[in-house]
Amino acid sequence: MAKRPGFFLLLAGLVAALALPTGHALAASESADDDTPVVLVAPVATGVVERAPLVGEVAAETTASVGFQAAGRISKRSVRRGQRVEAGEPLARLDSRDLAARVDSVEAELAQAESEARLAGQELARTRELRERQVASEQALDQAISRERAARARVANTRARLVEARNALDYATLAAPFAGVVVELLADVGDVVATGQPVVRLAANDGRLVEVAVPERRLAGLPETGMARLEGDGVELEATLDSVSGAADPVSRTFAARYRLPAADGRPWSLGQTATLAFRAETSPRRVPIGAVFARDGDSRVFRVVDGRVEAVPVRVSRIEAGHAVIESDLPAGALVVIAGVNRLHDGQAVTPRRGDEVAAGAGDDVEETAP
Repeated sequence: MAKRPGFFLLLAGLVAALALPTGHALAASESADDDTPVVLVAPVATGVVERAPLVGEVAAETTASVGFQAAGRISKRSVRRGQRVEAGEPLARLDSRDLAARVDSVEAELAQAESEARLAGQELARTRELRERQVASEQALDQAISRERAARARVANTRARLVEARNALDYATLAAPFAGVVVELLADVGDVVATGQPVVRLAANDGRLVEVAVPERRLAGLPETGMARLEGDGVELEATLDSVSGAADPVSRTFAARYRLPAADGRPWSLGQTATLAFRAETSPRRVPIGAVFARDGDSRVFRVVDGRVEAVPVRVSRIEAGHAVIESDLPAGALVVIAGVNRLHDGQAVTPRRGDEVAAGAGDDVEETAP
């Protein structure tokens, strides 16, 4: 019995020893529960943006499909495709025999109408004289007046037709409306053409443009100037933006943009030649991954990480491009911002930031699981 107190002391020591690891595990668990959320961060980026070149072709600023202002059969073509012409230079001619015969016919009709008008005038004068003598009736006078007016109307109508016939004879020659180059021949000798039907397509010498197709995503930041390299001439020229189409192509979903080329020593550049537009690299504005931007109180904001805590900073989003938001802000380049799970954070909350190569690759979509 004298040994029992020692036994109880030994047993108490063993129980205490067994209980010690359990206490440490509980403390570790409580410490884990108190850990701050782990968030993925990325620096506010800025740098040089390389703009991919655009390939297009040289186009004329002014083109026209010209045709005869009279119908007939083409008897002569005076130009060839690619030929340069001056304003007023003959391009083609209609067979004028039918047109000349029409002029002769209308001239004869006019002579007859004028003769009938003179006769109606003489008859009206006699009828008025007889009416004054009370020999002719009032009805006879009215009929004479009506016949004289009708005769004068026929004269006026025939004269107008004669002007048209003579104009048609003049229109038998198709002249260039401006100086340029023949792009395409749409009709040839022997073809019967209608009034206004295109016969020759001309491109004016008043200017040359480079026409390129611009993807939708590049339209917003399209540069005002670029260097055009013309493959056919092997030269580079500075081109300035002239116009952009108001609607996208329904098939390619691109916008047609035209850049103006300077004059080439008094001669226009060849139409259709390939031109490559290269653009100068530009310093990009501040950019953050699109997942960093959130809305709060009607404003766009990002969470900046400072000394282990998040700070909501207002920003203005200029545009979205390639998975990033271009922002206007006083945030310095390199400042760390939370890029995922921002909707579960609050201003001033303590966090554990994490960044790495996987951030740029789009990793971190599971950050929301680590947020409280």
